[in-house]
Amino acid sequence: MANRIISDEDFLAAALELFRTYGFDGVSLKQLADATGLEKASLYYRYPGGKDEIVIAAAREVAKWFQENLIEPLKGGGSTRKRILATAERLREFYFGGSKACVTDVLSLPGGPDKLRTALKGVMEALIQSFTEVARESGLSPSLARSRAEEALVRIEGSLVVARVLRDTSPFERSLKALPELLTKS
Repeated sequence: MANRIISDEDFLAAALELFRTYGFDGVSLKQLADATGLEKASLYYRYPGGKDEIVIAAAREVAKWFQENLIEPLKGGGSTRKRILATAERLREFYFGGSKACVTDVLSLPGGPDKLRTALKGVMEALIQSFTEVARESGLSPSLARSRAEEALVRIEGSLVVARVLRDTSPFERSLKALPELLTKS
């Protein structure tokens, strides 16, 4: 195979697609090399820690994307309802309308490195905190805001699993549509 140049961003996007499809244990270095057009030696050159280091880098990219596209917009200007709707739209994009597996679910399965679970925990905590803050801003009490934030995440994550198993994205779409009512004071 000829040497190929691929940006870190494109490499991690391809790696993430494999990991979100097959899970940590289901992805081999050969699959990563094939998907990116790189030789295995090139993978080790970029990521000396091998598959563990690659999946952690991919998880960090997910965390970065969530920060930029979900968490920061929730803190922005405009009504809480509009910010929640914008976040729902970004979730729809990230999960391809509910047709892609939940990244945090698939990557949290046993087999991955402990650093991976720590990174995923950080993503979940940040999203819950952001949902809690926007719910508080809308007038909900601290305890109700936290409870609703957790419920929102449970609905999103759970609907992705249901959508994958049933091959029907409507549960995911319903969970996104319900976010404004769930996270705001009526």
